[in-house]
Amino acid sequence: MAEYGSALVRTKVVAGAQNDRFTWIRTGGAARPEPLQQPPRVLMAALTALEPGRTTDRGPGVRCVLPRTHGSEGGLRYPLPGRRSLAELLLSVNPSSPPKGMSSTQDELYGFGRLLRALHSAPLPGPGEADAYALPGAWRRLFSWTALPAPGRPAQLHQALRELLGSARWRRIEEWSDELPQAVPRTLVHGAPGLGLLVPAEVPDIPHGLITGEDVGVAPWQWDVGWVLAELRELRFFSARLHRPEINWQRLEQSFLSGYGRPYDPWVHRSAVLRSLLHLHDFSVFVTWDEQEVRRYAALVEDAMEAADLMGEREGVR
Repeated sequence: MAEYGSALVRTKVVAGAQNDRFTWIRTGGAARPEPLQQPPRVLMAALTALEPGRTTDRGPGVRCVLPRTHGSEGGLRYPLPGRRSLAELLLSVNPSSPPKGMSSTQDELYGFGRLLRALHSAPLPGPGEADAYALPGAWRRLFSWTALPAPGRPAQLHQALRELLGSARWRRIEEWSDELPQAVPRTLVHGAPGLGLLVPAEVPDIPHGLITGEDVGVAPWQWDVGWVLAELRELRFFSARLHRPEINWQRLEQSFLSGYGRPYDPWVHRSAVLRSLLHLHDFSVFVTWDEQEVRRYAALVEDAMEAADLMGEREGVR
């Protein structure tokens, strides 16, 4: 059994009797502002159609794995095909656990893109289901912090980034935070499609699993795509420090985008910037305060903002 997590969320992985099936149990951390819970009924119904998964032209693909309640212990449980997430496998430096192969990782990310595109194409709830139209929980956490940070570490990080990035950049981040929810079209979104929630199968020829449901909502599709790109670019940015310089991160990004099958969009790049800010927020608030990490992420955010600007100029978008 493995157990890890933060003050936001805790994860426990339990192997089955034959060590070939795994149950991931996720519970709220000590400082989580709201409990982990299943999505609204109508969104659960829309997601259920994606749970069986679909084979792609590059392998068994990725399927949504939806939450089940976890009895008296609270939290949510997920039956998954592996014991380790793609993020953990990519970052592994354990000599007894060989690094993740590039070809298999590319296929997994291709399937990941295909799944998110299918999710974004799912029918939206009817107009009478108002609670189902809420923005994803992760998004609400980010926007409340950029607009009005709570005392303590949130306010400390807010002030530090304003100083490191400069007032002009910070104003643009605030503008993007205000404008992104208005982008169209709005679709069903995963809300937090991180590589830490994507679990490769340990048995050949069965779909990989994506933990889905905790942050699901209705929002512009660019949020989900930007989230994945932000994580890949963070790993690329820190790859030498993580002792994984041999990975072709650009090729992994292209595999994901090829699977998603939609042209680049300026709001994807802006969403990637906001995702990196949320990642730093969650690390600083729910794990530990690290002044050097704040500075590193500020440099990463500056680079990401420049990339977003270049994309906006190419597309004629301010």
